[in-house]
This record gives sequence, structure tokens and C-alpha cells, in this order.
Amino acid sequence: MIELTKAVTVDGRTELVDSLIATSEAVNLIDAKNMSIVDSIMDKGLDLNLTPQSYKTIWIVIDYASLDKQEQYLPLMEKWSQDGLIGEDEYAVLYDRVTMKNNRPQRYGSQTVQFEENNKMQLYVYPVENPNLLDSLRASVGLSSMADYLELLTKTTGIDAKYNPEISIEQLNIMQNEDKN
Repeated sequence: MIELTKAVTVDGRTELVDSLIATSEAVNLIDAKNMSIVDSIMDKGLDLNLTPQSYKTIWIVIDYASLDKQEQYLPLMEKWSQDGLIGEDEYAVLYDRVTMKNNRPQRYGSQTVQFEENNKMQLYVYPVENPNLLDSLRASVGLSSMADYLELLTKTTGIDAKYNPEISIEQLNIMQNEDKN
């Protein structure tokens, strides 16, 4: 999916749009089925003798679930991170995803938004609560520095990744909407 997105948005390979849409729809169906399985497991009571991979798999399903499911399970994911069942970095990513979806600043700077700016695709790190503490907060949960993260994002996506601590959520929304007009 990342490669298809990169081919369409960066390389301009519009002939792959249908493949990207079909892949996205298939992923959404799989995500919904996986969430149904996780809900079923959680409703019956979770066996705390799962393998580390099983806990991580449950986290991944929740991380890609709808906002209501993410909010429902966020306290449990926090507990699991405190108990060492999932990584603190994994909890941080989910926490940031939930706050961003609720139009609030994220804490760890793990979430980005993508849009066209000056006829070129850009990735912007979604605004954070406390820019002055960002790298120390990231380090406290095992995430790389913001500079290293931006480099990785740019390399992985082929899209220039930016972080501007001065940009507010409102300003970022305006920038995104300018792209649509």
C-alpha cells in the first residue's frame, strides 16, 4: 500500500489509482474483520498468558480501528504498556492517533498529515502539545528524535516530511484546505 501510494502521489503514476483504491478497500475489510475478532476476544475476557506477538497483534488491530474503538481500548493499551505487554512507543502512537482524530495536539509527534503544497506532495507532523519537550518525550517512550523520524518518513514515503513547531492545528487545516481549492 505504501509503494502504491508513493507511486501515485510522488511519481504521478495515475494508472495505479484503481489498484490503490482496491487495495485500500481490501485493507479496510480485513481491518474490520480483525476488529470484530478482537472485540470477541475482549468480550470473553483476555487470557493474560498470550505471547508477546499476540499482544502486539491486538494493538495493531486497535491502532488501525475506528476512533470509537481506539478510544474504547486506549486505557487498556496504556495499562498494557505500563505492564510491558506492548511497547511504550506503541501506546504513544495510538495516543497520538486518538488525539489527532479528536482535533487536539498530539504528545509524541508520531502522526502526520499529507497534502499538496505548491504542486508538490508534503508530509507535515501534526501539531504537538509541547514542542520544547518533544524529543525528550519521544525518547522517554523509545521513539527516535524528530530529526531522525523526519528523515525516515521522507526516505520511506518519498515525500518531503516537515515539522514546524509554530504551526497550529487551525493553520494546518487551512493549509490542507488550500490544497483542495
